[in-house]
Amino acid sequence: MKLHVGNRFFSSTAFIDLLFNIIVGVAFLFMIAFLLINPVSKKNDVESKADYLIILTWDNKSHDDIDLWMRDPVGKIMSFKSKDVGFMHLDRDDLGNRNDTIQTPLGPVVHPENKEIVTLRGFVQGEYIVNVHMYRRTDGLATTEVIVQLDKVNPLFKTIVIKRVKLGLSGDEKTAFRFKLDKDGEVVEVNELPAKLTKGATR
Repeated sequence: MKLHVGNRFFSSTAFIDLLFNIIVGVAFLFMIAFLLINPVSKKNDVESKADYLIILTWDNKSHDDIDLWMRDPVGKIMSFKSKDVGFMHLDRDDLGNRNDTIQTPLGPVVHPENKEIVTLRGFVQGEYIVNVHMYRRTDGLATTEVIVQLDKVNPLFKTIVIKRVKLGLSGDEKTAFRFKLDKDGEVVEVNELPAKLTKGATR
């Protein structure tokens, strides 16, 4: 195409080609930059960070404050008082439905779930004791039933044991189960011999 400007004729083809090349170049550079800043998605790595999960659940409508306590083979005790002990880690101290609500700029957000999870990240050969403790009873019921579950998550998921326990008044403590790990980290025994771990626990 030719345009007439004054007494001169010139072609706009070169300008259009240059503009097109610039656009293509910018688009290409944008794609390269996007690939560089976009993190590569990775597989869920819970398997590499946990060997076993110990999960405590109870009625989501309950106000009762119930706690998980654990003792490892070398005598270290994990609870809400010491959430990271040895290879044991308590992810959250659930207080019943008293800490199920958080305030945000958009208003309150409620997550009505009563659950505590202990992650066993690594292991020591020997026996672990898993206890449940009624720290504070606020519901009017005579007992509260809790469920304690032991799951192996590395290298393959497998539920080892599920135990239902009834807790009474504040201070009631019961052993849900004990489990023994061999040198390879495999459960070789589960029993329910009672033990006390709390020793008058207070917050």
